[in-house]
Amino acid sequence: MAKLDADIWQDLTYADWVAVAKEAEDNGFENFWLIDSTDAYDDYCAWDSLVAVNTSRMGIGPNVTNPLTRHPRVTANHMLTLHDISKGRAILGIGAGDNAVRSMGEKPATAHVLREAVKIIRAKFKERKAEIPIHVAAVGPLNTRMALQLADGIIFGGSGAGRGHDPAEGVLAGLESLKAKAKEVGRDFSTLEVSLGVSFAISHNRKEAIEEIKGSLARTGLRPLPPGLERFQEEARRAGEAYDYFDHMRSHTRDGQLSRHAKLMSDELAEALSGGMAGTPQEVLPIMRSVWQAASQFPNVSLAFRPRGVGARRKRSFDLLVKEILPQLRS
Repeated sequence: MAKLDADIWQDLTYADWVAVAKEAEDNGFENFWLIDSTDAYDDYCAWDSLVAVNTSRMGIGPNVTNPLTRHPRVTANHMLTLHDISKGRAILGIGAGDNAVRSMGEKPATAHVLREAVKIIRAKFKERKAEIPIHVAAVGPLNTRMALQLADGIIFGGSGAGRGHDPAEGVLAGLESLKAKAKEVGRDFSTLEVSLGVSFAISHNRKEAIEEIKGSLARTGLRPLPPGLERFQEEARRAGEAYDYFDHMRSHTRDGQLSRHAKLMSDELAEALSGGMAGTPQEVLPIMRSVWQAASQFPNVSLAFRPRGVGARRKRSFDLLVKEILPQLRS
């Protein structure tokens, strides 16, 4: 059976945030991840503490912070504080940086900077005798190699969804590739905790779900589309060029208006790129089942479910996952 992580981004109300954290823990999720986003989402350093005091079992941490907008020693201090508040459940996810740095006009950290940050943070943990796992986002060949060498866990987005591929095939191909790279650097793949991102949007209103996943799909538009989708290339390019990091991964702004990148993506293109991960529970279930079965072949892999939407829409997708999808996957 696949292991589960919840990757919930903090644009919910206080009450909904606490409810989702409790719902995740009550339903067997092992880790609860938050986004570190300078402009698009509330600061994770406050919201992860709310998860800590309202749960008792799950690991808690950012997916992911970076060494540029937060100095590594600042991050280490926060994680040590969270470690105390949560009674030993802190987990750190760190990467080169995406919207947190891009919305400031900066470029992501180099592999060298990220490597040094991991070393600094680990030294601070060791100094305080705190066993806090460090998970590194495997993005790009240099960062992936470094992550496989130094990290306790890997944060990985290799499902294939968002590129028009079959998500289950993407899971298997991505994990086998990661396993081969681990062997190249002399790392036993089975000793790594791998958190595999699964983006989805579920609603009993199919059009609503398709609309909500457009925000994350728009980012793929600047790359060539796979065979069979070439007719969408110009539409995808326009959506990609319009991508707004201040509405990162969202189809709607916080006040409910359609974001500029989502406006430029048709429902037809969104459906083609989503790999079936957006729709009604009945439509999404077969795709989720195939991803679940693929990931279950790797005991060290957790599916990190990332509900799309904004605020209450995000909570609705997660609620439907828990109530209408997971029971069937587990049966």
